[in-house]
Amino acid sequence: MLRILLLVAFLVSSSAFAEDFGTLPTDTRTFQTEIDALLRETEFNAEDSNWELMSDLFPVPESAIVIQKPERTLEEDPLWVVVRIDGVPTILSDVPKTEWLASFVVELAETGIISGYRDEEGRPTGLFGPADPVTIEQLAKMAVESSGIALDGCLGELKNGQAKEKWSEPYILCAETLGWVVYSDGGVVLERPALRREVIVTLLQAMKVPFRSLRGNIFLDVGPSTEFAAAIETAAHAGIVSGYTGTGGVLTGMFGPEDPVKRAEIAKIVSLMMQVYGSVR
Repeated sequence: MLRILLLVAFLVSSSAFAEDFGTLPTDTRTFQTEIDALLRETEFNAEDSNWELMSDLFPVPESAIVIQKPERTLEEDPLWVVVRIDGVPTILSDVPKTEWLASFVVELAETGIISGYRDEEGRPTGLFGPADPVTIEQLAKMAVESSGIALDGCLGELKNGQAKEKWSEPYILCAETLGWVVYSDGGVVLERPALRREVIVTLLQAMKVPFRSLRGNIFLDVGPSTEFAAAIETAAHAGIVSGYTGTGGVLTGMFGPEDPVKRAEIAKIVSLMMQVYGSVR
């Protein structure tokens, strides 16, 4: 500021000199240019100060502040499981990373056994449907895929006409050809929910696991009269199924052989079976 005052005083005296002689010395014009620049700088600084004061009086809401973040790949999504479907990273927006099923879904997706739902054009929708029931035809596909069975090795004539010209036809044909009990007579309704006992016996048959002798002392609701009871006890001995739990995670002793199986549940069952019995992949 002192510099400005001195320059102003000099300019005033120089201006008076110019009035007498009609010209403004070169040095005076240089000082005039410098003082104009200083005045503009002072004015700009004053504007900055005013904006700082206004920001205190009228703070900008956080929602209006755009923070530049580094780009994040799909694999680093913080909330949802990301799997590769047809080689493309896809967010499954109904499978949170923090849920128990997440690791099983990822494992099966990586091996191509599951891919979630698709639209009419065959494109992934980004939904897995963990609470949806598994159908009989979906069970056949998962059993074939998880055990590594080659579709072109399943020859013969299709028994179940419901599968004719459907996506599930080769899988149902394999299930019939290999003599899996749920599919053997060709009359099972393909679009109905698969029951827990049906899921266990089908997956064990697909992996060629011999059944243990039935004892009838593992589950309260699985005994000699329960269809596929030996298969259920075999899976229980292997640690693949443990039945229902109650408050605090305490086992109730009930298996629920007639209950439908959800997609989240079968993801865990198939994953555990592959870990215990392996596959030919």
